[in-house]
Amino acid sequence: MNRNNISYPSLPQAWVIFAIFMAASIGIGLLMGVFNEIAGIQNLSIGNFVAYNFSILFVIWFALRNRRPQVDRMFHFTPISTALYPLLVILTLSLAVFLDPITNLLPMPEFMQKVFAMLATQDIWTFMMVGITGPILEEVLFRGIILDGFLTRYKPGKAIFWSAFLFGLFHMNPWQFIPGFLIGLLLGYIYLKTRSLLPVILIHIVNNSFSYLIMYYYGDDVMSFRDLFTESGDYNTFLAVSTVIFVASLFLLYKILNKNTELWTYNSKIDSLS
Repeated sequence: MNRNNISYPSLPQAWVIFAIFMAASIGIGLLMGVFNEIAGIQNLSIGNFVAYNFSILFVIWFALRNRRPQVDRMFHFTPISTALYPLLVILTLSLAVFLDPITNLLPMPEFMQKVFAMLATQDIWTFMMVGITGPILEEVLFRGIILDGFLTRYKPGKAIFWSAFLFGLFHMNPWQFIPGFLIGLLLGYIYLKTRSLLPVILIHIVNNSFSYLIMYYYGDDVMSFRDLFTESGDYNTFLAVSTVIFVASLFLLYKILNKNTELWTYNSKIDSLS
């Protein structure tokens, strides 16, 4: 079997994947804009849903073509302990609060606030794109294809770092790059330890749906958890409690996942020989 196919993608090949997504997003977005104008469509949510999902599905198809000999060894949906699911939900919600002051270090201009408000449009198409199909397809691409390929070429630290960096860059704005990169590191570590897309998809869905529901309920007046509190002391208490919960959840997850390190190493060796 061709070693290049087995190890697809390399880091340069991943940059090509990223460039193709950018080109597909812009091209399909322009086509949908022209179609909406000609058809007189005012609700842009359906068009956004179609354009986004088609773009990322096209990129996934492109990547699968190049990794065809190894397709039967991709997209691991290894079952995980049921007890892990509530822990992952708690970890994700507390992480969202923990990252809040970090993501607000860079002031967001008004035009970007309008873009984020558009992503919280109150209809089923926007929710499906942001909270369901987006997380699933992004995890298939970034963990199921890119990180999975990196792990066959590079050391785990390098593989997780670059997959997380590309994941942050994928959001195409600096206000989502920082949380995207940090969450990408966590997702990469969990994928490394579990070799399963199930937990990373769950985390991604919970994170995106939580953010969507906050903006859905409060509107574009709330761009930070700080905006929910009238007193800074209340926010600081909320942040401190969330940080403690996040650190405790992360430590517990680390302990649980590292109990399976020997099993993971053994399964990896078997996979490499199959």
